[in-house]
Amino acid sequence: MSEDLSWPLTVTLYIRDALKLPATAPFFIPPLVPEVPEHIPVTGPELDTVLADEWTAWFSELLADERGIPRGGPIGYFSLELRAPAFRDMVGRHFDQAAAAADNAVEANFKHFQANMKAEGPVLTKLVRGIEKELGHMAAPFNLGLRILPVEGFWLHRTGPNRVLMSEAARRNPEQLRRLLGPVITELAR
Repeated sequence: MSEDLSWPLTVTLYIRDALKLPATAPFFIPPLVPEVPEHIPVTGPELDTVLADEWTAWFSELLADERGIPRGGPIGYFSLELRAPAFRDMVGRHFDQAAAAADNAVEANFKHFQANMKAEGPVLTKLVRGIEKELGHMAAPFNLGLRILPVEGFWLHRTGPNRVLMSEAARRNPEQLRRLLGPVITELAR
């Protein structure tokens, strides 16, 4: 099982929130924490629709892209060449702030992990062991990619058979981790 706080997806979510685009497509993703200040100039409903559609397509492409974008990667890594010029312009306007916010989120997550590793212990390992007891056998070998996002509330969305997105709050809360991630691990461990 691998996990990380996703720097590139945090960048894209910052841009979504800065532009006040809908949080419901391609699927519901809560707003970032801390809240992103609104920066969008008055654009009108036609451009708002274009921006929302372009963001959804862009996020979906990045989510499916397995090559990964390294932390601190330049805007050129974000596959904007197929996006509408108005959308590319808006991303360019907010990219530096988005990258800085994503850097802060990754650093905060790492510091929390370091500070709480002894107190919290290997929570994911404990979760798998608990599921093994429920199943009555050792877990079958499985791979699971867990991408953490600094979004509001306790949230998880499965993006593929072996991939999930999860809120940072849910990852840090053992009860919510069990409630949200437990069924996925149970399925994979059978």
